[in-house]
Amino acid sequence: MAGYELHVISNGKQNWKAMAAISSKIQLYVTAIHIREKTMRAEEIRQGLKILLEAGVSPGSIYINGHPGIATAAKVGGTHLPGSSPPLTDVEEFLQGDMRAGVSVHSAEEALVREQEGADYLMFGHVFATGSKHGLPPRGLEQLREVTAKAAIPVIAIGGITTKRVRSVLEAGASGVAVMSGIWEAQDPLLAVRAYADELKGWR
Repeated sequence: MAGYELHVISNGKQNWKAMAAISSKIQLYVTAIHIREKTMRAEEIRQGLKILLEAGVSPGSIYINGHPGIATAAKVGGTHLPGSSPPLTDVEEFLQGDMRAGVSVHSAEEALVREQEGADYLMFGHVFATGSKHGLPPRGLEQLREVTAKAAIPVIAIGGITTKRVRSVLEAGASGVAVMSGIWEAQDPLLAVRAYADELKGWR
């Protein structure tokens, strides 16, 4: 997908078959489908990945969060690490092959450090209030602007991103958006993805 990026991140509320069915339909409209299952063991992630691939989801569309070794072995499109990760130069799998690698950041200072360590993209948030971060104040558009002003690599905005908020984060310098419940919990996930994709394509 050219232009602005659209990342869809799993939220742990779908079983693997449901995730595979949705992913196979939306993959043509997104940059990445993130497997982000914090409570699952590595073997469960491997089994889930197999289900997605057997359902016809392209390996290049899949990013695996928190398990760079699995991502490298499976030769998927990318891996993503949390902000609490050690320096990326210490993560052996992070430096192997052509796989795209990203990391979460929460400030302009963190963004500069992770960029210097070799990240291909950054994910900043949460920008707006969101149910997945209950009780934590959002960082807002001004902090997003600070990050995008400092970073020379793509910054993906995450957290409470509705279709109506896409324009505001792009105006703040984001290279794209990441969405969780706005896709997986939509009545029609394909229609929801296309709405986000249209917003991204329609803004220049």
